[in-house]
Amino acid sequence: MSPTRLSIVLPVRDRQDEIAQRVESVLEGLVDLTSEVAEVIVVNDGSRDDTQEVLETLQVKYPQVRIARHDRPRGMEAAGQTGLERATGELVFIQESDSELRMEDVRRLLLMSEDESVVAARAESRQEPIAPALLRRLRQWGTDKHTQVELRADQCPPCSVQMIRKPHLQRLSAPRGKRYWLQGQTDRIHAVERAAGGARAQVEARAKVQKPAR
Repeated sequence: MSPTRLSIVLPVRDRQDEIAQRVESVLEGLVDLTSEVAEVIVVNDGSRDDTQEVLETLQVKYPQVRIARHDRPRGMEAAGQTGLERATGELVFIQESDSELRMEDVRRLLLMSEDESVVAARAESRQEPIAPALLRRLRQWGTDKHTQVELRADQCPPCSVQMIRKPHLQRLSAPRGKRYWLQGQTDRIHAVERAAGGARAQVEARAKVQKPAR
């Protein structure tokens, strides 16, 4: 059996009506994203509804789904840590909040992981107003600014996901491991996406930590 390459950690609490769709969406996204062996670890952070029962049904249907459970709510960060500890993959992707995972963020981080020196990285997506200069450019490029370019008024919550290269993390935490310099880097990318009824602006902010080559 091939070793697990990717682990996706999803913290959840009281999402009995949403978690099945959320997990199945991640499984479908992984098929398009990679041919590597992957697992999805759902951490139930002390749910009081029927979330656990839904998860157990999913686990029977999908053998790559694993479940961890807190007996009481401990918070999304603690749930992410539990998932990291249980993960068997070399690359562990941890959703920071109890929300739907954006697979495009996972794709960006996976590309970043091709640099073997990367120990950890983080991708964040959120809506922001379109920069005035960019908006003027769009409206001047042969469009009818009154009918073809509109701004969406709805807002989506921020979405953040972390990537941890677990073997590097284990070496860094070893009691007699070598000392490393960690270097941080943040890239901000503004993208305008087509959407029904207008244009939507998003920001991708990523930070990576590097272990420089010796």
